[in-house]
Amino acid sequence: MIEQFSRGPRQPQTQSQAEFDARVRQTLDGQHFAKTLGIEPVSIEYGCVSLRLPVRPPVFQQYGYVHGGAISALMDTATGMCSVTLLGPDEMALTSELKINFLSPGEGDYLIATARVIKDGRRLLIMEAEATAVFPGGDTRDVAHMTTTYIRFPRTSGD
Repeated sequence: MIEQFSRGPRQPQTQSQAEFDARVRQTLDGQHFAKTLGIEPVSIEYGCVSLRLPVRPPVFQQYGYVHGGAISALMDTATGMCSVTLLGPDEMALTSELKINFLSPGEGDYLIATARVIKDGRRLLIMEAEATAVFPGGDTRDVAHMTTTYIRFPRTSGD
């Protein structure tokens, strides 16, 4: 079978696990909206990041499920943190486009979003993320799938 897509970072890992782990945690710590939602890291690897969102009333919509905006924010944050693992210390990336498909309601104890690199280009970074609901006892259900495009550019002195 022919491999049509080569997923993952195109460049070899230039930083140690500890270095990009610290960069991701520092970047996430600076995101006030993510803190407000209660988003926290689960795992950080080169080109793959998982984040967790506790399911609680402040993120519910009118029917008692996690609001789609909170799910989108979780997934956008996961893909953003995934991009941090690919960037040099003199670079930054911002979301330029995202597409999300909601597959089932957000409920359970917490949601986990796992983001992976599809393309690590010189200018564009393409990511995908999946959000999964985790229920008491460990059962899971797919909640959403997202593709996200980031634009990479040099960090300016004020950033």
